[in-house]
Amino acid sequence: MKFSCFRPLLLAMMLLPLSCKKDSVAPTLNLFSITLNGANLVDGITNVPTTSSLAMVFSAAVNPADFEREFSISPSPVSMVFSYANQSSKVTVGLVLELQTTYQVSVGQGAIGQNGGTLDSPLSRSFSTLENDIIYALPPCTSATGECLQTVSIEAGGTGGFDFYSSFPIYEERAEWQELEAAIIVVHGANRDANNYFNFLTATLQAINLEDKVVLIAPFFKNNQEASANGLYWTNIGWRDGNNSLGPVAVSSFAVVDKLVEQLADKTHFPVLKKIIVTGHSSGGLFTHLYAAANQQEGLFPSLAFEYVPANSQYYYYPDGQRIDENSDQLYTPTGCTGYDIYPIGFNILPPYLSATSEGDFNGQFTSRSITYLLGNGAGPDPTLNTSDCYATLLGPTRYRRGENMFRYMELAFPGGHNHKKTIVAGIGHDGQGMYQSPEFRSLLQQLLN
Repeated sequence: MKFSCFRPLLLAMMLLPLSCKKDSVAPTLNLFSITLNGANLVDGITNVPTTSSLAMVFSAAVNPADFEREFSISPSPVSMVFSYANQSSKVTVGLVLELQTTYQVSVGQGAIGQNGGTLDSPLSRSFSTLENDIIYALPPCTSATGECLQTVSIEAGGTGGFDFYSSFPIYEERAEWQELEAAIIVVHGANRDANNYFNFLTATLQAINLEDKVVLIAPFFKNNQEASANGLYWTNIGWRDGNNSLGPVAVSSFAVVDKLVEQLADKTHFPVLKKIIVTGHSSGGLFTHLYAAANQQEGLFPSLAFEYVPANSQYYYYPDGQRIDENSDQLYTPTGCTGYDIYPIGFNILPPYLSATSEGDFNGQFTSRSITYLLGNGAGPDPTLNTSDCYATLLGPTRYRRGENMFRYMELAFPGGHNHKKTIVAGIGHDGQGMYQSPEFRSLLQQLLN
């Protein structure tokens, strides 16, 4: 009798694990992003190149076999290659497609995660390829990831590769960009974080709705550890002054930007591009200040308007030995500071890039070219500011004062005879993101681009 009473209880206990297993819910796998050629894949986009890259980033690792079972694209592409990165949480699908075709990309709700995770709803996007093999427009690449990273080969008694981020593939041979009216080349600072500056400026262009009309380029001047086997690299400060790379060939950092400008000036590929803005923050600001005076490209391409915007540099080029006396706010000639007029602050001991440029020509270009000093007047820590060497302290006590003194010098030394301006960013100090995403810079950018 006692045993028979316990039989229902034992049966219930045996069935309990089965019922729990049946009721368990598979974990949800979130799709963080889906991009096509580096741009967000919005349903129904058109003019997709026949060679394209589709990338999806998930919240957790996927199982490749399960993912490829749930993934489909219709009609079938000419070819399709899967690759996995970030511990299989990122899937990239290389595609070769047909012209004039509408494709449907889908990912089902079956288990695709390594933990059995599924999407909470099926994924479906459509896009259409180009009508012919000429690319007239594309959505911009808007995140400094591998999709936006491009490489150009530089020839100089050998070949070296140079990487840069770009919102559009500027070396695409099939492209005739009908909507790109301007270009911005933004140069990183001493941290060599080209990716961050690309993202800073991308956000600004999006805020003023110009990301489809402006090609954004962020050169990456690498050091030896960052460079690939055949990649160009520079010393810690050599790149900012226009000095030559150390390997694998000797190329000035200015010549690299010249190469980018040459491509942008090619009317076959950029028929409506009319303006190029070069800007940089901190060490990139010095690069910009010097490149404005040093480059010959502006004279070679008279159909293009050039603008230069150095931001928060701690050093500035002076055409002569005079400086600003902050007590009188007037010009004076310092004494007792040997070497205060050595390049990049003066025109002595020059890099090879300037070997054929006279001081008169350099100074003439410097005064006549359109330079806008972007100066943050905010306080805050600035541990990299040189406040010990006399050649630096002669420029001023802070980055902001050094920029103000530079502009004051131009006003006094070349009254009515220069093309320099200034824009003050209120409350921002040595902060690249703060400067480039400020209302003042947005306003300046709209002014320069109109």
